Amino acid sequence: MAQLQFRSNRRMRCLRGAATLNEVKAGTVILSPEPGRTITIHDGWLRAIGGNAATATSVDISDTADTPIVAFAMAVGGLTENAVARVGLATHYTGTTVGTPLTPGKGLRIDDAGSALAGPTSIDYCIFYTVES
Repeated sequence: MAQLQFRSNRRMRCLRGAATLNEVKAGTVILSPEPGRTITIHDGWLRAIGGNAATATSVDISDTADTPIVAFAMAVGGLTENAVARVGLATHYTGTTVGTPLTPGKGLRIDDAGSALAGPTSIDYCIFYTVES
C-alpha cells in the first residue's frame, strides 16, 4: 500500500461513528467547527446498517457552511447493507474535493441528497482528515 505523506504541521485524524436514519435525513453535525482551523478530508468510507439505502441520490459528507462544500458523496446504489462504500471507488463515489481544504472554521456534516433517505437504520462512517490553522 502506498504511504501518504503530509506536511509536518498536520496529523492524520480518524472520525468514526454512526448516524441514525433520522440524523442523516436532518443533516447532523458529526464534527464540531474549530474556529480558525481548516479541515481537509483525505479518505473515508460509509456503510448502511439495517437495510439497503434507497430513495435518496446519495449520502454526503460536507462542511457546515451555509453553502456547504461536499467533500464526498456516496450514491445509494453503493450503500448496500453491511457493505463498505469507500472513497475512490468509481462505481458509487463522487468527490472532487477530497484532498482539498474545506471552508475555514467549519465542521463536518452527514446528510442525504435528493429525496429523503430510506432503508437503513443507520449509516456508519469513518473519515480520515487533517486540520490546519
